Amino acid sequence: MQTDFTQESAEQERWHLRPGAQRFAGFFRRLVSNEFLPPDALKAASGQRLQRVMLHIARNVPWYEDMAKRTGIDLTSIDSPDDLSALPVLSKVELAQAGPALVARALPPGEKLYGWFSSSGTTGRPARVLHTKLSNMMFNLLVQRGHRWFRFDPKGTMASIRITSQNPSQPDGTPLPMGAALRAPAWRYSGNFYATGPHFHFNIENPVEVQIDWLKRICPDYLQTYSESLEHLAFACDGAWPVPGIRKLNAISEQLTSSMRRRIESTLGAPIVQGYGLNEIGLVALRCDAGRYHWHVEHCIVEIVDAAGSPCLPGQRGRVVVTALRNMAMPLLRYDTGDIAEAVAGPCPCGRTLPAFGEISGRYSRIAYLPEHTLARVARIRVALEEMPAEVVRSLRQFQIHQYRGGRLELRILSTEPMSPEFHRRVIEQWRQEPSHADGVLDIVQVDCIARSPGGKFQDFTSDYMPAPDENREPG
Repeated sequence: MQTDFTQESAEQERWHLRPGAQRFAGFFRRLVSNEFLPPDALKAASGQRLQRVMLHIARNVPWYEDMAKRTGIDLTSIDSPDDLSALPVLSKVELAQAGPALVARALPPGEKLYGWFSSSGTTGRPARVLHTKLSNMMFNLLVQRGHRWFRFDPKGTMASIRITSQNPSQPDGTPLPMGAALRAPAWRYSGNFYATGPHFHFNIENPVEVQIDWLKRICPDYLQTYSESLEHLAFACDGAWPVPGIRKLNAISEQLTSSMRRRIESTLGAPIVQGYGLNEIGLVALRCDAGRYHWHVEHCIVEIVDAAGSPCLPGQRGRVVVTALRNMAMPLLRYDTGDIAEAVAGPCPCGRTLPAFGEISGRYSRIAYLPEHTLARVARIRVALEEMPAEVVRSLRQFQIHQYRGGRLELRILSTEPMSPEFHRRVIEQWRQEPSHADGVLDIVQVDCIARSPGGKFQDFTSDYMPAPDENREPG
């Protein structure tokens, strides 16, 4: 869907600021206007923000002071996004090792500390970053941009199904327990500024059938949960989604493949919307209807780079590195997120001029060690499940593909009853169409449960070749 300044301004007018949030009116108007500025104007504005960060870093952050001495780089001369390629990429390992040396000795006037945030740690030791109140506030402010883009009605009802640590606490300060739901009078984050409908919260640890029953009771307009959890809901409803009226599905945290998107949207009867962010930086980008991730120029700069840290050409895939523009407590320059995405160029069909990158294809730290042909073989299994007739997968609830040392793959099936011979036949038939299958083995096994990661996230593909969660290393 193509949009323009007039349409987005009109959409923004549907949102009514709370009396205590009127001081933010100008910021929200600028968010709209920034989305349609000429690219040169956007780059110049990012350059001005970057220059302020670089001046602050050069005077206040020991780690970058030492880096500048070692490399001979004049940090104060970097005043454009194009200049960032002169700096080394900051890896997760370096972030963990640097620790206090990356914390600024002082903050600019008016800035105050907020607290520490940690990454999920699903691919390595969790990274900890100290944020200011401003950098944390940017997360809250930018959430509403996504709600506007995706045409959420602020009067609607929001529902979230997340892990315990990501749910709000109960009024007495205790975590939300299993089986219990929490009703908040306004949407989380956007409701801090705007008048909205209620927001219901539920634990992802509840069985999927219990989640569906809960959704049937509250009938939300919008559902926010993890990509894999949306797929589990699609499997569990036997092809007939029983919750009427859901307008949009917000997939968070986990990678969403094209086959997952098709299955979820066709079964649940609502489109999926996505953003991209990480705890170390905050919200980074929004995925438009054309499939590009437009980054929040007010908050960060994104580069897609090759192994040497140089910009990728349009159409090439590379690492996603992000420079934070709003966190003066622990500024991160060219931080390697570990994700891989496609570099793009030219105007976006959606009509917005915010810079963008293409589809995210996964985490480098998860796939760098995999044997050749692994991803192609895994893709074949996913295709088999996607193309399976509804009656054949009616009892399927979850699946996970695991790769053992030596290359053997195991398709783990969690279902309400044993899968039929037809299911096995179709999976193996699709598997054999992969040209590289000759030196590979696939086993299909029924299991009683599929464990989540220590952080509570679900992964539909795991491998013994991937680094263990507590290993802190980067691919060579």
